Amino acid sequence: MFKNKDGRVRSGWKIAFMMGTSLSIILIIAAAISFLAAAVLAANGDLDYKTLTYTEHGSQVIKVVELLLNFLQEIIMIATPVIAWKFIIKRPLSNMGLVPVKNHGKELITGLLLGIAAITIVFAALILTGNAQVASWKLHFSVNQLTYIIVYIFVGFAEEIYGRGYIMSALRQTKNIPVVIIVSSILFALLHSFNPGIGIIAYINLTLVGVLFAYMYLKSGNLWMCIGYHITWNYFQGYVFGFKVSGTDTDGIITTFLKGNRLFNGGAFGPEGGLFVTAVIIFGMFIVWLYYRDNPYDFKASEPEVIQPQIPSGMNGYLQN
Repeated sequence: MFKNKDGRVRSGWKIAFMMGTSLSIILIIAAAISFLAAAVLAANGDLDYKTLTYTEHGSQVIKVVELLLNFLQEIIMIATPVIAWKFIIKRPLSNMGLVPVKNHGKELITGLLLGIAAITIVFAALILTGNAQVASWKLHFSVNQLTYIIVYIFVGFAEEIYGRGYIMSALRQTKNIPVVIIVSSILFALLHSFNPGIGIIAYINLTLVGVLFAYMYLKSGNLWMCIGYHITWNYFQGYVFGFKVSGTDTDGIITTFLKGNRLFNGGAFGPEGGLFVTAVIIFGMFIVWLYYRDNPYDFKASEPEVIQPQIPSGMNGYLQN
């Protein structure tokens, strides 16, 4: 049940252990910090327990606490798979795609540029078809836009190390590439289940972008293009163009609101819940295929073979008796 025919712990258990551990740590820390913040605010008169309302000062404190929890969540999502891979599974980090960036700077830069290009195409398509409108082209700058550059860098690293680096690398032992791609992509989509406004098209798009990122890792053996794409896609979507990012409100440099058919613009989830994003992701798969079409990296080959113990030839007769 727990081990395969080669005597290895099954990849599903490795994934379940890591996900269960990380989720438990996140929930415990979030509950502790939230309880402590609420107690301090109540003691200072910034929270009314009866009406569950905050004073203006209390609301500002809560925003800081939420930002802190965002950072802690991403740190845990980075640390848990890295520790599990290095010290429990006992494999080198390079085997889960964490290789020195100095050797793969081109892929990181390409990923960053692809993320910007992809979401810019979505933005233009929504505006030109009347499914979104820029309320004001006057540029608006805030501290949030600087803060969330750091947040989304952490998000890019966390979700790629978690979803591609660990999960795909754990599934590598199946030697079944379709299983590696499909299972990791579905799990990536399901991680967003509690995001506001999520729906069927959003799940499809999240699965498809999981496939796109999985292909990047399969063809390169590293996470740098995935990480770059993830960072700029999120940041430009929210803090440049002013869209919601996976249902989360943002503070964009320009102000854009959605209108028209939510089938195309994603409605409450933001553009990621619409068909324009579906089309751009599929087109992105073609671009990435062109980029890596001559790359000889073999994802399955980096899984070490199981060496069966050899029985000396002279012992065969003895063992059979």
